[in-house]
Amino acid sequence: MPIERSARVGFDRAADRYERSRPQAPPEAIEALVATLGLTLRSTVLELGAGTGKFARLLAPHAGRYLALEPVPGMRAQFHRSLPGIPLVAAVAERVPVRTGRVDAVVAVQAFHWFDAARAMREMHRVLRPEGQVALLWNTRDESVDWVHQATLILDRYEEGSPRQSRAGWRRSWSENPGFTPLEERRFSFVQSLDRATTIDRFLSVSFIASLDGPRHAEAEAAFERLLDTHPQTAGRQVIEHPYRCEVYTARRLPDAN
Repeated sequence: MPIERSARVGFDRAADRYERSRPQAPPEAIEALVATLGLTLRSTVLELGAGTGKFARLLAPHAGRYLALEPVPGMRAQFHRSLPGIPLVAAVAERVPVRTGRVDAVVAVQAFHWFDAARAMREMHRVLRPEGQVALLWNTRDESVDWVHQATLILDRYEEGSPRQSRAGWRRSWSENPGFTPLEERRFSFVQSLDRATTIDRFLSVSFIASLDGPRHAEAEAAFERLLDTHPQTAGRQVIEHPYRCEVYTARRLPDAN
């Protein structure tokens, strides 16, 4: 299945920036997720859209077997560097190369909004064991802080219809597809501290920014630099604090319809 262009091109170009600048899930979110999913060293977990392995390195120690899928070559290269011992396959969520009923939990981090939801959910349902669970997780910027809001306004200039977690489409797709219980949500606030250069990397790692052509990419980079240099919350600071909310959604597989 083809990958949306901004993801295919942008994440491949910006995989190193993604690894350097994107936050991991906070420890309390991982603890809550392990408890909710009931993970033990006998559990098998499948991660869809595993990226550079930022989530796998936190969750894999809590499972007996961890399998990861990632379709973008640049992201897979970063994953292999940091987690050479975890099986990683070049595949998409809509076509999972795992046999039916083989995993206890399926997780997708910063990823589900990219999927064809109906097809991905059918695959999740297929590979899960009875009573298996799904977890969807996003670290979302806290736009109640003004400099973060201003950065989002810059991003919005270049977005041009790319899938984003902030839109309601993925939630609607979930509620319209049978096979799972309604999503249960938990949120955890945290702060990521970065230097100025890595803060710029954070915004340049956004797929639709990374996929811009040369002049427009340079224009976007200059806009983020101006923001950091002039906004009173960031100007002159060696360390910039990024406020986030970690949103964790879980659901349980329902039995097959008779």
